[in-house]
Amino acid sequence: MTNKLSVSCFLFLFTLFAFAQKGSIQGSIVDNDSNESIPFATVVILNAASETVSGAISSDDGTFNVDNLKLGTYRVQVSFIGYETTAVDNVIITKDSPNANVGTILLKHQLESLDAITVNAQTKTATTKIDRKVYNANDFATAKGGNAADVLNKLPSITVDPNGNVSVRGTSDFMVYLNGKPTNIKPSVLLGQIQSNNISKIDVITVPTARYDAQGKGGIINISTRKNINQGLSVSVNGLSGGAPWANLTDDYSGHDLKDDRYGGGFNMTYGKKNVTLYGGFNYNMKNVNGKRSGEARVFVNAPEGDFFHMNANNGQRPEWYENYTANAGIDIDLSDSKKLSFSYFYGNRNEGRAAYYIYNTFFADADQSNKDVATEQFMYNPNVDDRYGEYSTFNLDYAVALANDASFKMAAAYETSKLSRALNNKNYFYNTRADVDNDIASNYANAIQADDYALSDNTPLKGLRFNADYEKQMDDSSTLGTGVQVQYTNIEGAFNFSNTLVTKDLDNTIDLTRTVYAAYADYAATRGKLSYILGLRAEYGDQTLENGTTDYVPIFGSDLEKHYTQKQLDLFPSAHFSYKLDDKNILTLAGSRRINRASVTKLAPFLYRRHFEVYVVGDPELESEYLNNAEITYETAAGKSSFSLTGFYRGTDNTVFRVNTVTTANENPELNAILGEDVLIRSYTNAGNSTSLGAELNINVIPDSWLKCFIGGSLYNYQIKGDVFGFDVDQNSTNWSLKGNANVTLSDKLKFNYDFSRISNTVTSQGQNDAFSVSNIALSYQPSDAWDIAVRGLDIFAQNDTGLDTNAFNASNQQIFYQETLYERNGPVVELGVTYALNMNGKKKTSKDFQGNKHFK
Repeated sequence: MTNKLSVSCFLFLFTLFAFAQKGSIQGSIVDNDSNESIPFATVVILNAASETVSGAISSDDGTFNVDNLKLGTYRVQVSFIGYETTAVDNVIITKDSPNANVGTILLKHQLESLDAITVNAQTKTATTKIDRKVYNANDFATAKGGNAADVLNKLPSITVDPNGNVSVRGTSDFMVYLNGKPTNIKPSVLLGQIQSNNISKIDVITVPTARYDAQGKGGIINISTRKNINQGLSVSVNGLSGGAPWANLTDDYSGHDLKDDRYGGGFNMTYGKKNVTLYGGFNYNMKNVNGKRSGEARVFVNAPEGDFFHMNANNGQRPEWYENYTANAGIDIDLSDSKKLSFSYFYGNRNEGRAAYYIYNTFFADADQSNKDVATEQFMYNPNVDDRYGEYSTFNLDYAVALANDASFKMAAAYETSKLSRALNNKNYFYNTRADVDNDIASNYANAIQADDYALSDNTPLKGLRFNADYEKQMDDSSTLGTGVQVQYTNIEGAFNFSNTLVTKDLDNTIDLTRTVYAAYADYAATRGKLSYILGLRAEYGDQTLENGTTDYVPIFGSDLEKHYTQKQLDLFPSAHFSYKLDDKNILTLAGSRRINRASVTKLAPFLYRRHFEVYVVGDPELESEYLNNAEITYETAAGKSSFSLTGFYRGTDNTVFRVNTVTTANENPELNAILGEDVLIRSYTNAGNSTSLGAELNINVIPDSWLKCFIGGSLYNYQIKGDVFGFDVDQNSTNWSLKGNANVTLSDKLKFNYDFSRISNTVTSQGQNDAFSVSNIALSYQPSDAWDIAVRGLDIFAQNDTGLDTNAFNASNQQIFYQETLYERNGPVVELGVTYALNMNGKKKTSKDFQGNKHFK
C-alpha cells in the first residue's frame, strides 16, 4: 500500500513538474536597410503543426518577449505593414534552455512595381515616439559629404548658423549623445567630427526621461551611426570633391590666394565571425569657404569731437576653413547568449578658423553719422587670423548581462582627453586716408602712423571620466522598472597669454576648473490598455570648483575676480511621459521634465580676447546654473502611407545666461578705458533674468506614391526675454518661425533626386536681433549597382547664404551706449561630387544583440 502511494505521488509530482515546465522566446525586430528598430510589428508563434499558439506586438524599441510556452520546437513569424513577412524556423525550448533568444530579425521592404520600374516601398522621414522624434538620415541626400551639423540643419526646430553653431528651439545649450553615449566634447565640435555618410538616424529628445543627463536647455540629440551586421568582411570607401571655383580670388590687401573648395574621403571596415565583431574606420574632410563681412559700430563717448565714435568696416574678405580627421576602432564580443563585452576608441583632430581682412573708417560724429569731425577721421587696416585646434581621444568599455527573472544589468565606463588650444593674431595699422592704406600695400604696411599688434592664445586640455551602472527589471508583461547610478568627472586646466603693444596691464591668466556630477535615477514604464507611460525621478549632486590665476583682471561687472569659486548643489529632476492610442491611426502624447544647464568653460574662463578691432570678449567665472521646465503635447495621425504630427511646447528658463555687451569708454567704464586705452565694445556673459518659448512644431510625412516621398517640418513660437543688463531693464519678444522641406523622387531603380530648403525667421536676443536666413539644396544620386553610389550635389543653389545681426545697449539713463550691425556673406552656389563604394564578402546576416545606452534609442 505504501509503495503504491509512493508511486502515485511520484507520478503526480512528475506530471505536475512536466506541465510546469514553461519557456519563452525573445528577440528584436529591425529594418534591414536602416537598422532602425520597428515597433508594433506582429509576432506569431507557430508549433510544429503550423498552429498558432501565442503571439505578441513588438515594443517601442522593437523588442518582443513571448512567455508561457511549452517545451518544444516553434516557428517565429514576424510581419509589419510595408515589409515582407519573415520567419525563423526551428526555435527550440528545452528543459535546459527554456529561454530562447532569436536575436535580431531583419525585415525587408516590400517591392512595388510601377510602369516597369521596380522601387522600394517608402519609409517615413520622421517618426514620433513617446519621448522623442526620430529622423531617417538617409532621406537628406544633400547633407552627404558633410558632417552631422549639415544633417541637423534639415530638421525642424534645429538651426545651424554658418559658423557651425547649433541651436534647438533657440538655445545652443544641449547635449549630444553618440550611439546612446554622452561625451564631454563641445557639441559644435563633435558634430563637425561625425561624417554624415556614417549616420543612420537622429533622435531629437527635447524632454528626456530621468535615465538621461539633466544637463542642457535644448535636451539631447542622439546620433546613431551605421552598423554592419554581416558575417565576414565588409568595406565601405567614400570620396568627395567640390567647391565654388568661381569664388576663388586673391585678396588685394593680404595678398593671399583664397580658394573656395572642399575635399575628403575615408573608409569603414567591419569583420564579423561567430560571436566577435571587429570594426574601424578613418575619415578626412577639408572645407574652405570664402565670404565677406561688412558692418557698422558706434559707441557713445560724449566727446567734444562728437557724441559717438564710429567704426565702420568695408566689405572685407572673410575666408573660413574647417579641417577634420577622425579614426575609430572597436570590438564587440558575445561572451554567451546573455553576456556581451564591448570596447571602442575614437580619435579626432580638427583645425577650424577664419581670417578677416577689413578696412575700418573711424571718426567722431552724431549717431546718424552727421556732423563728422574730419580732423580726427582715420582709416585702419585690420588683418585678423583666428585658429582653433583640438585633438580628442575617447575610450569606452561596456558590459551587459541578461539576468534571470527578466532582468538585465549594464555597466559602462568612458575616459576622455582633449587637447584644446586657440591662437588669435590681430594687427591694427592706422592711416590718415584710405589712399594711404592702398599705397602702403607694397611696403607691407610699414608706413602706418600707428601699429598695434595683439597676439592672444590659450591652451585648455580636458580630462574626463564617466561611469554608469543600470539595472532593469521586467515587472510583468507590460511594465518595467529601471534604476541606475552615474558619476561624471571633468577637469580643465587652462592657460591664457595676452601679448600687446598698446595695453600695459598684465592680462595673462590661468584657470583650473573641476566639475563632478553624481547622479541616481529610477523610472517606471508601463502599458495599460491604450495608455503607455514613463514616470521618473533623477537626483544630481553637482560639485564644481574654479580657481583663477589672478584676481586683478578686467572689471567688466564692476569688481575684481575672486580666487576661488565653488558651487555645490543637490537637485531633483522629475519627468513624466504619457502616450494614449486613441485608435489605430491617432495617438496623443504628453511629456514634462525639469532640467539644468551648467555653464561651459568658454563662458566661464576670464580670458580677454580681441575678436575684431571693435570687439573684446571675456568670460565670467561667477556664472551660475540655469534651471528650466519643459512641457510638450503631441497629436499624431496617419492617412494611408502619410502621417501628420503637431507638437505644442513650452520652455521656461530661470536665471538665464545672456550674452551681453558694454563699452570701454571713459564716460561709461573709466576703469576699463584706463586698462584698454580705447573706445570699443566688450562682450561677456551674465545671469540676468529669464526667458520663455511657447509655440508649436509641425511634422508632415507625405508619401503619395512609391516614387515620391516628401517631408515638411516647421515651428512657430513666441520667444520672450526679461532681465536686467547693466542696470537697463530688458523686455523683448519676437514671434519666431522656421519652415523646412525635403523631397525625394525615385526616377528609376538607379536614379534618385532630392531637394530641400530651409527658411528661418528673425529672432530677438538680449540686446538686439539675428536676421532671417534662407538656403536651398539639390542632389542627384546614381546607383549603377548595389556597391556603387555616385552623387552630385548643389548647395545654396540660389546664393542666399547671408546672415545678419544687430546689437545695441542702453545705460540706466536710457542713453544708447553702443550699436553694432553686421552682415556676413558666403559665396554660393557650391557643387560637390561624392562617390561611395561598398564591398560585402560573405554577406550572411549575423544575429545581433543590442547593448548599453543604444537599447533606449531604438
